[in-house]
Amino acid sequence: MNLQAAKILDITLQTFEKEVVQRSLETPVLVDFWAPWCGPCKTLGPALEKLANECAGAFVLAKVDIDQNAELAEAFGVQSVPTVVLVSGGQVVDGFVGAQPESKIKELLARHGVGAEPANDPVLEALEFEKQGTLEKAVQHLRNHVVMGGGDARARAQLARLCALAGRTDEARKLWDGLPDAEKETEPAKIARSLLDLAAQAGDLVPLEAAVKQAPKDVKARLAFGRGLLAARQHERALEEFWTAAQTDLAFEGGEPKKALIEAFGLLGEEHPLTKQYRRKLSVLLCS
Repeated sequence: MNLQAAKILDITLQTFEKEVVQRSLETPVLVDFWAPWCGPCKTLGPALEKLANECAGAFVLAKVDIDQNAELAEAFGVQSVPTVVLVSGGQVVDGFVGAQPESKIKELLARHGVGAEPANDPVLEALEFEKQGTLEKAVQHLRNHVVMGGGDARARAQLARLCALAGRTDEARKLWDGLPDAEKETEPAKIARSLLDLAAQAGDLVPLEAAVKQAPKDVKARLAFGRGLLAARQHERALEEFWTAAQTDLAFEGGEPKKALIEAFGLLGEEHPLTKQYRRKLSVLLCS
């Protein structure tokens, strides 16, 4: 592999803070979690390196061999390779799992101002509003696009996810039901479906909270309360319960506290402030 300084870097646990976190404060860093035995990695790796060279320093490609850096893979919740995350401003802002075509990689980079960003893309504009923490503005912006006749399946899938996240379950359900079968298999549609399923499970939190108060070190009770809070859209309290469970016994039932946190991150999205806050805390706990 032809590594070029400041464009393509091999990363270890010891160099991660400097070469990824600190470097991302100046330049976006695309982190490629790969393994020598991974077939799809052999396809994706060269494509990423090609883009890194073509972009001439617009972003840095950081390659992490998970066999040599298991702690980093764990910290990022990597469950299969290749997994790619984009780090900007010291935070994970986007990513994908599995080998992707060059067009999809360019689309990811464009969403964050790297490369040529498609002009006037309502979906990307709505995602930017979400990134800024203005969820209702994102919903309204994309809803206007759909109502005005620009309701392609991609836009409706994202709107279904945003509506479900904002608690507009009736609207989200109608949008999801109207999606083509193929679009229902996309990541935004799957997240919308998961949020809708979770909302349908919302129940009485009183007995769940009472069980935690009665036995504060009962990890199972705390996880149940956290999941109840998540279903009730009390996101901050839910993540705090999951975090407390992780601190109490991270290995409980094969790592259920970590699993609960990662599932919550997936539902809220990587741009959510709570995801960023608790992913950092989980990374520190996993590396300690």
